[in-house]
Amino acid sequence: LKVATSLRVMMSNPIGNLCYCYTPLVTYITNTPEQSLLACTSTRASPVSTATHSQFSDNVVHPRRTADQTRREIEAICLKCHPEDFVNFIKFAKLYGLNGVDIPFWIDWPLSDPASFLKPESLHHFHRFFFDHDLQWCIVALGDTEIN
Repeated sequence: LKVATSLRVMMSNPIGNLCYCYTPLVTYITNTPEQSLLACTSTRASPVSTATHSQFSDNVVHPRRTADQTRREIEAICLKCHPEDFVNFIKFAKLYGLNGVDIPFWIDWPLSDPASFLKPESLHHFHRFFFDHDLQWCIVALGDTEIN
């Protein structure tokens, strides 16, 4: 798939016409911990923006965490410490809000960017959001005797 993104592949469509096809990485549906692993961010940093845990509840729209930014940060860490020196490499990675992965699977996949292809998993992101936030607000507003 990575090769087809760069070189294009000739394929036929349903009516038999030939056309060049590219295979960009469009979506990867995961829960939040998996998103952090794939985006190479620590659990205390957003996998899709530059926000850290202390900024999660503020009203600021933080810039997207791009693949180029993550790539540059990994390269900067590798200049300071070799990835085989795992203990020190992790220490440097934490300073950048990264998890210590030095070669993400998407790094050489053209047109791929975790902020674009990581999508929320609906059960966790929508249902849990309701129970953890909206329902709790209703219980406080109406009282637990009214909610049954």
